[in-house]
Amino acid sequence: MSTYWPTEDGWPYADVEREEADLGAECDDDLLSLRARSSHLFDDLDPLERQVIESRFGLGGAPIRSMKQLQHDTGVPRADLREALGSGLGKIRSHLI
Repeated sequence: MSTYWPTEDGWPYADVEREEADLGAECDDDLLSLRARSSHLFDDLDPLERQVIESRFGLGGAPIRSMKQLQHDTGVPRADLREALGSGLGKIRSHLI
């Protein structure tokens, strides 16, 4: 039997220490500012890019939709939806860098 198979104690070794969140730890200011500015990340997006990203990732309380479902809902070919998704994510990425 290989030593990489899980044992009764865990994979591959037992979990000896539990990790607990330190509620008194410092906050990550970069993460907080990212959350504060997140509404502005979508300002430069085209309406289709915004719709695809929000639907694809379930943002704003919307259910997560597949590309096939988006194609059915919008009537836009999947190739165009993929292009809108890629260009929209590229624009968002440029704001984060």
